[in-house]
Amino acid sequence: MRVALIGPGRVGTLLAIAGTRAGWRVAAVAGGREASRSALAASIAGLRTFDDPAEAVAGADLVLVTVPDDAIASVVDGLVRADALTPSHRVVHVAGSRGLDALRRARLAGAQVAACHPAMTIPAGASDPDLLVGVAWAVTAGPTDRAWASELVVALGGDPFHLADDARVTYHAALALASNAVGAAVVAARRLLLAARVADPAAFLAPLAHASVDNAASTGAAALTGPIVRGDVGTIAAHLERLAADLPELLPVYRALAQATLEPVRPSLGPEVVAALDDLLAGDDRGAGTALEG
Repeated sequence: MRVALIGPGRVGTLLAIAGTRAGWRVAAVAGGREASRSALAASIAGLRTFDDPAEAVAGADLVLVTVPDDAIASVVDGLVRADALTPSHRVVHVAGSRGLDALRRARLAGAQVAACHPAMTIPAGASDPDLLVGVAWAVTAGPTDRAWASELVVALGGDPFHLADDARVTYHAALALASNAVGAAVVAARRLLLAARVADPAAFLAPLAHASVDNAASTGAAALTGPIVRGDVGTIAAHLERLAADLPELLPVYRALAQATLEPVRPSLGPEVVAALDDLLAGDDRGAGTALEG
């Protein structure tokens, strides 16, 4: 299969390398920065670089559109305006938050289309195809395109799961929380451990965070632990007081994450405890005793 890649960013680069290992002929790349195209060409034999995406897709069987989400529709529009897409093309984008509407003009031009998103964080510079092995992919495609789209995912070592077109934004919001929000929480926790003069934060955070994520993914709110779940108002007040003194810039992060923890466990706590926690987490730093008395 001859492949053209539009957008050699971190995701596109990894897919090109993984596709090459899967036996695809990744023959052309366009879009992005010239330096990114050249770097990818240096790692894949026979890969040609183009300034114009329409030239890159000529003769391709598969067109992978791996540009930023907001640019997908305009890239496809440009290809259609250049009369570069035909019924022989399969066009796939990998944006989790976008569905088939972003590829509508490609479909009207006769191309087969699908939206395939890997549920995996891909760091800058990632080049190991094994990063995609065993990963769940959300595949959105019409009835006649679902089989080949799933086969693409399997060829890359992934597990395809059909996702309805109108569910993709909700799906992607969930993944953003699971990846970026969890990562942001760990970054904040790392800063606090460094402030506590812990020389190796990873020794404490890595096993704890991994276990917490695994448990929460399996059992939901039942996996939540800690002072919020116990209704430990005094402990939360002490946390807020110390953060206000040492790292006030982290107070909004702490409060937001604590509120997210409180929401699913409210029914298990007494009304006075919930009211006290609400006061503290809303920014009322009067102290636990005052909040409970009120």
